[in-house]
Amino acid sequence: MLTQEPQEKDGSATGFVDSLREIQGEYIMLGELYEKQKSYGQKLSEMMKTLQFEVDTTIPIRPEALGRPCRAAYLVSEGVVVVFDTNGGMTSKPLYTLSSDVIISVIQECTPELQRLLAEKRRSESSKVKSMERVLKELKKAEATFKQTKRDEIDLDDDEEEDAAPDPPAPAVKVRAEDTRQREKDSSPPQKSGRDSFAFRGSFGEKQDLAAISP
Repeated sequence: MLTQEPQEKDGSATGFVDSLREIQGEYIMLGELYEKQKSYGQKLSEMMKTLQFEVDTTIPIRPEALGRPCRAAYLVSEGVVVVFDTNGGMTSKPLYTLSSDVIISVIQECTPELQRLLAEKRRSESSKVKSMERVLKELKKAEATFKQTKRDEIDLDDDEEEDAAPDPPAPAVKVRAEDTRQREKDSSPPQKSGRDSFAFRGSFGEKQDLAAISP
């Protein structure tokens, strides 16, 4: 009997140590889960903050989503939850500081409204873009027409300048030579035939005798 008591004590001590090790492992894993919840909560809060910044609108939250009675609650800018309690007091906390189940509940509560607001804003921005595209196309057409008109005007001016250009003057040397020949022709005396131009110096009878013998 004495030899069995130490063995039983050793066995119970070993079981106790194993239990402590298991508890330590559970504690470590629980701490890791807390860290993950905190990290995920911050990421979800940042996502909601970004989406709400686009719509820039306060989103109402039903009291049931918070898990406690209140008069009204809202998700405002910067991802902050504002709660008006039944006594008229007001509290505000960042979404990521709330418990994980409340964070999920608030996100589920606000998601449909966020989706509606974002879709509405997208349609509005799309309409603006289409309007700007139409105006830009019209301006491009007007610019092309203006450039074509300017080119036509320039071509027309060039044609008019070519038609109005005077003929180049004739060479001065040739004109002067023709004028000189014309003046010489006008000033020279008319030429006479050889018989008419023959100057006979003598009496009339001698002239007749000479005419008689001339062939």
